[in-house]
Amino acid sequence: MNENWTVKQVSQLTGLTVRTLHHYDQIGLLKPAFVAENGYRYYNQENLARLQEILLFRELDFPLKDIQQLLDVTEVNRQQVLRF
Repeated sequence: MNENWTVKQVSQLTGLTVRTLHHYDQIGLLKPAFVAENGYRYYNQENLARLQEILLFRELDFPLKDIQQLLDVTEVNRQQVLRF
């Protein structure tokens, strides 16, 4: 399925504010799948999976900077990091 969600829809799905999602985009933590000509951000399933990981790390009180570094490493390396 090739479904895309607006930032407002993602906000409603997750309980995050639109402002928070925009902030995540600005710092490069969660980039939308694409931005339409009208400036609307659209997220796909892959983005939502990444957001789910972000929310998990936030629940564990990881700072955003650390979350970004964790998500940028490969899955194998991420598992090693999480062991410590």
